[in-house]
Amino acid sequence: MDSCVDNGKLMGEKKDILTAKELNDIVEQTTNHDFEILDHYIRPACEEGLKGFVGDHFKMTVTVKECDRVRKMHLFIKTLPLVNKPKTDFIIENQFFKREALMFNLLEEMEDMDGQNSWYSKAFIHSDKLLVMPDLCVQGYEAYPTQRYFDKEHVLATATSLARFHAAFANYVSKKTAEDCGYDFFDIYGDIVCEPPMSFCDSPWIRAAAKLSNNLLKEFSLKKHEYPTDLEEKLCKLFVKGCATLKEYKDTLNVIVHKDLWANNILFKYESGKITNAVLLDFQCIRFAPPAFDVISLLYLSTSRDFRERYGNQVLRQYYSEFKDNLNELTTRRLQDLGYDEESFLDWVEKARLFGMLVAIAIFPYALMEPSAAQKAFDNPDTYVEYLEVDRSVPVLAHARENSHYKIRQLEVCEEFVERFVSTS
Repeated sequence: MDSCVDNGKLMGEKKDILTAKELNDIVEQTTNHDFEILDHYIRPACEEGLKGFVGDHFKMTVTVKECDRVRKMHLFIKTLPLVNKPKTDFIIENQFFKREALMFNLLEEMEDMDGQNSWYSKAFIHSDKLLVMPDLCVQGYEAYPTQRYFDKEHVLATATSLARFHAAFANYVSKKTAEDCGYDFFDIYGDIVCEPPMSFCDSPWIRAAAKLSNNLLKEFSLKKHEYPTDLEEKLCKLFVKGCATLKEYKDTLNVIVHKDLWANNILFKYESGKITNAVLLDFQCIRFAPPAFDVISLLYLSTSRDFRERYGNQVLRQYYSEFKDNLNELTTRRLQDLGYDEESFLDWVEKARLFGMLVAIAIFPYALMEPSAAQKAFDNPDTYVEYLEVDRSVPVLAHARENSHYKIRQLEVCEEFVERFVSTS
């Protein structure tokens, strides 16, 4: 499918999202028998409450005949936007699809090494403009409600899958290094997994995040009389500083970090009411950095301040224990040489805290808004650039006035950020 959009005008049809060849290739990956595609039906995933901020999301049902029986395949599809050229330009410029395609290529290699795939799902197609994978919701997986904080069981299940992800990548690098002592992942893929200059660091987007945080605190915080008059300027400097901390560090462990672990990017499976698995989705924001950046981001994106104070250490211990248990011998020796142990990991958690809080502050205005409201506010070609790069306070504050959960979750992390970093700066 070619990128065929114009600002505010539909240039492609939903039915053309997959070519006949692509559809045939997908079905072929699921069978060793001759087959016939009888029918396929596509619909926007947002009809079922799913939001796509860096792409358009669809679901497809394919009816296949093989061996005198008929079966249905259920697919999840992510594409470049069919409408909204500014959004498409932003996605292409910042390599979101290219980054996710790299991750799925790596996952295929990692799976060949150890067969561990419970924390992710394979993709049928992954390219710089298209992702097709099984619809896990049909397989019994469920998303946690975005408006609610995770409870301890859901946080621990996610931390377990995150630890397996980081360990699998660490083992992958160890094997590559054993095969070639000069192997350097960042040298090969640094142009993809480093922070693009216009997406998150000293950019209009991050300055708009600081403006919004300042306006949110001034309108809703009971502590606003304590804040400095130049709060927005201080926040902006700290946001840029926090962004800059997400990078490769020499002489310690670096892994692929997911960076975007909010509720819609994690699916859970249950049996008799108990969680049996957590699958990580959406690798469009991956970076290369110490694993603590993911762990602290997860805590701020999914839990309350009270939870972090009560159970944060338990989550960190669970993560590290699972991570250690999934390392192979090569990686265990490599980490010993680096001096990377549980104490080192916990030190990195504190170093990454500024970033972890910033991620939550920046993502929450989008992620916590109800799907229909978010679609209206953040996917309008006429206001997309304004809200992305200048000021998104108008739709966010308006929604916060109407939705107390939306307001409280943002206010809580913004107030903690000021308490921890502005008051001491």
